[in-house]
Amino acid sequence: MSFDLDTKLICTELESSDHRKRSATLLQLREQCEKAPESVSSDAIAADFDELYLHLLKCYADRFESVRGRAVQAVSAFLERLPPLDFHLLNVVSTLAERMGQTETVEPSEEIRLLYIEQLHLMLRKYAKMGNVGVFRECYPQVVKVLIKSIKDDYAAVQRNGCATLVELSRVADTMELRPFTESLAVALYTMLNHRHSAARISAVEALGRVSLHMDASGEGMRRLIMEVSPLLMDSMPLVRRECGQMGVLMLLELPDRYSYFERILPLVLCCLKDDSPEVLTFIRPLWVKCGNQFYDENEAELSQQEICDPQVENYPAGVQRPTIGCRGLVQRSLRLLQLITREAGDWKDNVRLHSLKLLYQFVLHAEAAMTAKFFEIYAQVSQACCDREPAVSAEAKKVADLLGRLLAFNAWIEHGFDGLERNARESFLSCFYYMFTAALGGTYDHLLRLCKLLKSSDYSHTLKPGFQLYILKTLETVLDKASLVTASMEQLQELYEIIYVTAMKVMALSYSLDSEANENVNRGQVIIKRIVQLEEITMGQLHERWFSLVLLDVENLDAAQDENSEPVLMLYGLIHLGSIRSTYLTQLIEKVKLVFQHCSDSAQVRIFSILSIAALSWSETVRVEREQSTQLLSSFINEIVEPYLAWKAGASGEAMRSMAMATLCALAQGAKEEAREVLPSLAKHMPSLLEDRNVTTRHYAIKAMCYFQGMSVEELKPLAYATMQRMDDPSAGIRVIAATAVGKLCPVFKSEEETEAEERQHEREVWEAFVKRAMDLLLLYNESPEKEMQAATQKTLIELAKMHPEAWEECYKRSLSTVRSKEGLADLYAKMNIRDEVQAVKD
Repeated sequence: MSFDLDTKLICTELESSDHRKRSATLLQLREQCEKAPESVSSDAIAADFDELYLHLLKCYADRFESVRGRAVQAVSAFLERLPPLDFHLLNVVSTLAERMGQTETVEPSEEIRLLYIEQLHLMLRKYAKMGNVGVFRECYPQVVKVLIKSIKDDYAAVQRNGCATLVELSRVADTMELRPFTESLAVALYTMLNHRHSAARISAVEALGRVSLHMDASGEGMRRLIMEVSPLLMDSMPLVRRECGQMGVLMLLELPDRYSYFERILPLVLCCLKDDSPEVLTFIRPLWVKCGNQFYDENEAELSQQEICDPQVENYPAGVQRPTIGCRGLVQRSLRLLQLITREAGDWKDNVRLHSLKLLYQFVLHAEAAMTAKFFEIYAQVSQACCDREPAVSAEAKKVADLLGRLLAFNAWIEHGFDGLERNARESFLSCFYYMFTAALGGTYDHLLRLCKLLKSSDYSHTLKPGFQLYILKTLETVLDKASLVTASMEQLQELYEIIYVTAMKVMALSYSLDSEANENVNRGQVIIKRIVQLEEITMGQLHERWFSLVLLDVENLDAAQDENSEPVLMLYGLIHLGSIRSTYLTQLIEKVKLVFQHCSDSAQVRIFSILSIAALSWSETVRVEREQSTQLLSSFINEIVEPYLAWKAGASGEAMRSMAMATLCALAQGAKEEAREVLPSLAKHMPSLLEDRNVTTRHYAIKAMCYFQGMSVEELKPLAYATMQRMDDPSAGIRVIAATAVGKLCPVFKSEEETEAEERQHEREVWEAFVKRAMDLLLLYNESPEKEMQAATQKTLIELAKMHPEAWEECYKRSLSTVRSKEGLADLYAKMNIRDEVQAVKD
């Protein structure tokens, strides 16, 4: 196919008033150019273009969109075949600048603006390929205006093509010629960094990376560029984050003044090395290694010496590949970056804090022991982040703390770590220290002892914060783990275990008092105590007997007006629950309780009394001494703690304390049955009033305790017996049932022949016989109660009394036959009991 154009006819048709003819001519011209054979010389095409270009460029301003669009396409078709001549370039670029380089939008069509920028891109590619890109030198102002307008365009496709064109220009342009325009180009690109389309953001970052290579590094422009791009490291789209990393790699490799900007460029790459997306990580990692290799080559004399004495770090995190020496060298010469990282670690935005901690992790991973000197600068910030309200941030901070413990020189940071704990008794500092200390390989006996003494102090172990308590217990676990590895004598280890025990017990006590159900801290503390039991080769009870008194010494300020939720009261409450009542510290415990009863609020007194009543139930299991000594201890405990509050006192407080005292007495009677037989009779004078108390709880425990009053004479037991019998008329159904049961448990001790005369002994038996008959009459009356539990209790008690007093039973039975409503029921009960047979069997 030949290329023979009638240029005069084409010019005439392009000047036609009919836009359809103009459009058709342009379409035909484009097709002819595109289909022109390769044999047609570029000079021949250039000759035709010389005659047509004025008419073609004039069509760029045609009022019909189809004409304008086809004119641009026709010129582009010519440019594909034209030789790179300055004349053609200047004419076309000038026209493009008129149509797309103005402040206002001259070309309303988005599609044609896209054709304009594509045409500019075509010329760049063509002239760069020809090696004559320098011809653009004279038209850089017009080209930059077009590029800036395209970058600010509302049409995303135009923006992306504008960025691609700028990238092409930056690749081939001379730095000194392009530098005057880089600031204005960068400012235009900044507006695209927040574009809603991720592809547009990617294009903008790529263009900025290329523009940065031509900027004046001595000015503020470079700093602003990095600052504008950095937020995109937290972009939701992985490809955007990857482009930021690629930009950083480009600057590390090719930026002329890169050594001055290492600390600003490195975050762009390091953040991608900790990215959650594999596609970002796998793409950036080999490029980062390439940066490290280049840095090594440029500083081989220094790094080669360092490489010789560069052993593998012990305790390196599992699953983490150690960076090359070149990559580590890059970071180690940029330690000033830490100030920027730590400042962002306290930012109000969650994603900024998370981003800074991920960056810090990579920074520590590369800096290794060189970071030790900077530890004091980041200790506070990492500590604060370990307790961040956002779980993801706190988790990342804990990873950083773990890495610091592994890679920093232990002997260099441990003193500063202790100093931070001593100055800042807070959960944040302790959690950071815990992760560092646990991950570190170092630690001597002195370190462990110092740490335990610090945790035992009131600033730590007396905290009421569950999170703080958790880290105290975790740190104690670490101390126990490390204790098996240090050099220490048995006496030294025992001292260490003693402090651990005291600290753990105090923390568990407070934790239990705050939340008694499903408490993880208490469970964790129990594990620690069990480990000490195994190490000491004793039982849990023996351990409490040995060291619990030391814990009680730390319960202070009970002589002040404390309420029930104050720390000393809560601690004493929890300690009584954990340690129960034991002989070795009972006297000390009594003194603490008495202080509470004398000085603390009413609610605090009731709270302590309530836990004492629970602990009293296990007296026989926890007070492991001879029977005589146990009785003495029980007597002392009752006389000093319980009995003073059994007497009636006015007011709600007196009523509550009386109720709790009765509950404790009842619990002691159940927990120390043998000892109670000897101690309870001395309290008989209080029981009648307690059995008739207005408070139903007091009456409940009083009637329940009556079952354990044994070994008393008829004279002593008689008032209690009648008071107990009266409780079968109590308004409370539960008390009525217990009273019916308690009546059968009462059994006096009759005087022997040696002690008194026969007439007096007979009188005692008659007195008790009268009570038994009265009790049987009442029990038979209540046997007709509709309450099933009351019926069962009365029948059981009647059987017990009838066995011991068969004659009285026969008398009561006969007397009741005439008064009961159901004679058949009474007869059935009588037949079921078989008292005569059972009594005869007992006699035989």
